[in-house]
Amino acid sequence: MPPAIKITKEAISESAFQLTRESGIQAVNARELAKRLGCSTQPIFRVYENMEQLKQELYRRAEAAYEGHLNEGMNHPIPFLGIGLAYIDFAQREKNLFKLLFMSEHYEVKSVFDMVQGDDNDAVVGMIAAQSGLDMESARRLFVNTWLITHGIASLSATNTFDLDKAETENILKDTFLSLNMYLKSKQPPPPDE
Repeated sequence: MPPAIKITKEAISESAFQLTRESGIQAVNARELAKRLGCSTQPIFRVYENMEQLKQELYRRAEAAYEGHLNEGMNHPIPFLGIGLAYIDFAQREKNLFKLLFMSEHYEVKSVFDMVQGDDNDAVVGMIAAQSGLDMESARRLFVNTWLITHGIASLSATNTFDLDKAETENILKDTFLSLNMYLKSKQPPPPDE
């Protein structure tokens, strides 16, 4: 009868995820993980072919944590603002996960600019157009520019360069949104006479 497996895949994954949260993805290596688990490196490589495979799993777990956090922002009275606040809050609370997802050159990360320009944001852009009275092109510009400000605040928060409280952050995002909205409305051609 083979010996019972003492160190499970779940235990390895959870320990590696906690290490990522505490110290960043760069701290995740077989030796450090084995030390935390109180074992040799053999159980790790019994479950994962290599550390890259484990790190890809950690990336997916970080994405799931981020998406869960972002979904909470949808409960805000102004969902677009709520999503921005949740994004910044995630950067403040989960600095290392934020850095892994949005400030590294690893895995599936695409540039933040490409991310906000993508077609998967059409629903958000449509919501902004409906609420602001802007055409779709102007609403997309409003979304992209506001999101770049949001990402800047989040990045500064994740690197401990800048930390605002929630009220200050909300005021900056509202001011940005409203100012850009007014500017873009002034640039739109007037609606045709009926």
